[in-house]
Amino acid sequence: MTRFLATTALIATTLPAFATQPLPPAGAPDTAQITTLVSSIPLAVDRAAYDLAEAAFAPEIIIDYTSLWGGEPTTMTPAELMTGWRGIVPGFDATWHELGPVSVTIDGDLATATASVDGRHWIGDDIWRPIGTYHWDVAQLDGEWRVTRMVFDMTAEIGDRALAAQAMERAAAGN
Repeated sequence: MTRFLATTALIATTLPAFATQPLPPAGAPDTAQITTLVSSIPLAVDRAAYDLAEAAFAPEIIIDYTSLWGGEPTTMTPAELMTGWRGIVPGFDATWHELGPVSVTIDGDLATATASVDGRHWIGDDIWRPIGTYHWDVAQLDGEWRVTRMVFDMTAEIGDRALAAQAMERAAAGN
């Protein structure tokens, strides 16, 4: 109870400072749902909550990491994507995919969303940081928004890309 009262007092004393700042528009419920949906994917992967990440996708998705790995965009199931992520992400000691603000455009049952991303991947003190922009195509399926296409456009890379191969080996060996 004391913690609740202290928190309430803190909010009451800081509220006037917030009240003088212009608030951004609240947006619409669909915009909030899409923002939450796409934002949940990197967080879920960083937390090894693959079921949560998988639930964000439509039954069939296009994944385009060609700016990072080369090749061609791939059509796959969410389960196949999770298998791929499980084959590398657990091999890092830690990951953190920091998203910038998500921009959403809705046109009926279809939408697009974009956000900058700084993907940090550590093994020990060594780091690999692909930086760029995520682009998501989103569709309303059975009354819920789901990602149908995800593109990563890399604009910069910092650190040692060889950590990715090392992480794959570690993930395959169970770390």
